[in-house]
Amino acid sequence: MVSRAPPPLDAAAAKLPWLAALRKAYAVLDAGIAQAVAATGRQPACQAGCAACCCQSIPACGLEVQGLRWFVLTQLPVRTGRLVGQALCNREDPNCPFLVDGSCAAYALRPMACREFVVFARPCTLGESPVVTRPQDVLELAAAAQRQAFALLLPHYGVTDASARERALTGRLVLSDTHLLRDLDWSGLSHALLGK
Repeated sequence: MVSRAPPPLDAAAAKLPWLAALRKAYAVLDAGIAQAVAATGRQPACQAGCAACCCQSIPACGLEVQGLRWFVLTQLPVRTGRLVGQALCNREDPNCPFLVDGSCAAYALRPMACREFVVFARPCTLGESPVVTRPQDVLELAAAAQRQAFALLLPHYGVTDASARERALTGRLVLSDTHLLRDLDWSGLSHALLGK
């Protein structure tokens, strides 16, 4: 589940504090999810090429959206960027706009919601909501890891002291800044990717 990001991402994170914090938060969350999966003794059905969960609304916080924008503008090959740009323009398509040829074009910076959604037993069918159809096959949220990941993002929300940090975590500040990817205005990004 945990994979190392490509070196260009490492170099960029060294220069961009927000990106370093986001990647660290993702690493903490990924480690917590890996522990939670191991504790079940089950194998995830999720694998490369399985994109059923990408065909629904996906939430992301503001910093994650910033990461997605940055990633597709700076890290994608031109062809892939154009395909993402076209998908961002198509507001009627229910699929995640970063889903290209059945794979996540922004996998290294995919949102926490994508990382947390782990299904066991068998891959999801298109349109299936395993939370409803087979909740016993959905990994229980790694809440402690999510809380640690959120804590790493708080300085980018202006929260730096301990008491404010606890209030922000209890009040779920990061989640209050979460939006569905399809509901965001991507016109500037799509124009940049399409060269308009």
